[in-house]
Amino acid sequence: MVSILRLSERRSHEGRDNFFLWSMVILPFLAAGAYIFDAFYYFTHRSDHNAYEGLISTILIVFTYLRYCSPIECRLSLCIYYVFLCLLSEIGTIGYIITFIFKKDPFFIIVYCLWGFIELIMTIMLIYCRIIMRYPINFIVENKHLFHFMSRLEIILAIFLPFFISTNYTTLTTDSIAFFLLFDFFSESYTRFQGIWIKSILYVFVATVTASVATEWLYFVQKEHYFEQISAVTELISAVLCNLLIILQFFPYHFTPMNIFKIAREGFVFQRCSNLTTVEKNENESINVETIEKNDVVIDSIC
Repeated sequence: MVSILRLSERRSHEGRDNFFLWSMVILPFLAAGAYIFDAFYYFTHRSDHNAYEGLISTILIVFTYLRYCSPIECRLSLCIYYVFLCLLSEIGTIGYIITFIFKKDPFFIIVYCLWGFIELIMTIMLIYCRIIMRYPINFIVENKHLFHFMSRLEIILAIFLPFFISTNYTTLTTDSIAFFLLFDFFSESYTRFQGIWIKSILYVFVATVTASVATEWLYFVQKEHYFEQISAVTELISAVLCNLLIILQFFPYHFTPMNIFKIAREGFVFQRCSNLTTVEKNENESINVETIEKNDVVIDSIC
């Protein structure tokens, strides 16, 4: 199996062991499977006031966005991997569409059709960037990021969990929690961003995610369905912006290459150390001059 997938043999100095590499392959599948389960669970229990809807897929959905950095090096295997993940995601989306057809809700039928279209376009772009053009990955995910996601996820779920288990609210798979985790992760690379486009997209992405969560809270408090609709639209826009950030990071003119960034950083550190050395040298020389002058004064007074 390892020879078929041919995982990356390059090891990052910051920690990308075999367990981590396999996790980055398997976790998107678990997220897609949870999405299908939640979609068809909602379809079979759409008329019930149950205390579970969309919780598992909401927890795992962040890993579907991290599939862009899958460590599979064999291009054929990676292409099959992306296509299969896309099919799984589309099956879950179709499950939600069927549910809303039965509920005669045209708004959410359109919303989930757009989700399916976004997933298809994203898969095509990933195949183009990673398989056809073989662009390098600039948003690099490491072990520490997974643990950071988990720690942040616990805090966010502590806030949202009462709504998922309450029978008074209808909660579907939501990507907003994943977006909160991702824009924190993307912002770590902000110093390497080049040009106004990728920077402005990050700012707009943060704003739309905040608007989506805020209107969702208003829906829970006010129980007005137009807040739910606004939240769904802003979440859809956030997904477009998130995917756009992921695609833009592949292109070199949006990102300072790591080797140039390291050289510039080392040059900055060297210049800073050189300046400190010069300052210390000047201070020592001034101290020596002052000492000599004081000694001359003492000698003159003795004479």
